[in-house]
Amino acid sequence: MDDTRRDHAFTLIELLVVIAVIAVLVGLALPALHGARETARRTKCLVNLRSLGLGMQLYLDDFDGFFPMVRPLHKGVPGGGNDPSLLDLLGVYLDAPVPYKLDPDDRFFIVSDPYKCPSDLGANDPASDFEPVYRSMGTSYEYLPGVFMIFAEVMGVKRPAFGVTRAYENVRNWPVFIDFDDWHALRANGPSRNASFFPEWRADWNIELTARDLSEFFTEVQRHSGR
Repeated sequence: MDDTRRDHAFTLIELLVVIAVIAVLVGLALPALHGARETARRTKCLVNLRSLGLGMQLYLDDFDGFFPMVRPLHKGVPGGGNDPSLLDLLGVYLDAPVPYKLDPDDRFFIVSDPYKCPSDLGANDPASDFEPVYRSMGTSYEYLPGVFMIFAEVMGVKRPAFGVTRAYENVRNWPVFIDFDDWHALRANGPSRNASFFPEWRADWNIELTARDLSEFFTEVQRHSGR
């Protein structure tokens, strides 16, 4: 009996259809993969922020609960005028190397966790060669009480660290460490930054402080520390 079967080869049309189907499936999968990667990066960022918060709590336990008056958080910023920086202080309480430069004349830092956000992938600043913030500044995060202390000084507050610390105790659940920029694109509303909050040091989406919030806060700063 003759074998009438013959090998079936794909036609060009069939190959094109298969390629088109694969392209559609890849197009559907890529956004999901990107979302999964960003979720993982944000989770790591939250872990970093909680670690910074817990390190700060150890510092507060040693110094009567007062936030340190050191700013900026970032190391090596011209005009910062602070020695040591907050990064140096936290380095005592965190089991991680403090950001450093191989040579004092180097432009960029060598940074490890918990000081860098994995979504801090590059800046839009040609002055920093479009490097991530942590590379040029020493960390991806900002120390908000230090920013408030600067404004308190400008306002003529006599004891900025005292006033800002007491105001934080009154408002509660305000961010202390925050992402330096809006790096996380998974949030539908509000700033796409993470933060760690005083006093529980939970890490979550940052809250957007209103002008009224800040006005009431600095009224408390003045009340506690005097002008």
